Amino acid sequence: DYFAIAIIKLPTTQSLRQLRADMIGQLTAFTGTVTRTSSVAPELLMGSFLCTDCGYRAPLQAQHAHYTTPVSCQNPRCSNVNHWQLDTSASTLVDWQKVRVQETNIPAGSMPRSLPCILRHEMVERAKAGDVCVFTGTLVVLPENGKHVGLGQTPRAVYKQSENGGG
Repeated sequence: DYFAIAIIKLPTTQSLRQLRADMIGQLTAFTGTVTRTSSVAPELLMGSFLCTDCGYRAPLQAQHAHYTTPVSCQNPRCSNVNHWQLDTSASTLVDWQKVRVQETNIPAGSMPRSLPCILRHEMVERAKAGDVCVFTGTLVVLPENGKHVGLGQTPRAVYKQSENGGG
């Protein structure tokens, strides 16, 4: 089962410059100005996959920043490791949008900092470029472009917004 909650008005709001690695995974809020928005797209949260060799339905597969199929078919008479079909009717998909947020109070002589934020569910298309918003959610590390991080590459921090009323 999957459910979403809304969290608003945390007692403290950080500036974008105050976000640090030790805050990864913690619920936090920060204020920023939306500078860019992507179009809304579907995001697969939980995937239901059918083996195209034998028809076996694999247990729901959680998706973590990239498309993940089962490792192998659990049917003892099947040796499939590569042939899977996504069953969208039994999967969990949500609306998803990426926005770029820039700090609102820039110290004199400094370049403005910005951070990509991921909005989901009813929060998509609520923030427009130029809006000053309070974002509440968790700071997470995601691979660049939703791919695995390769040798010599650095994962980027992305702010995933909770399904809240801020924005």
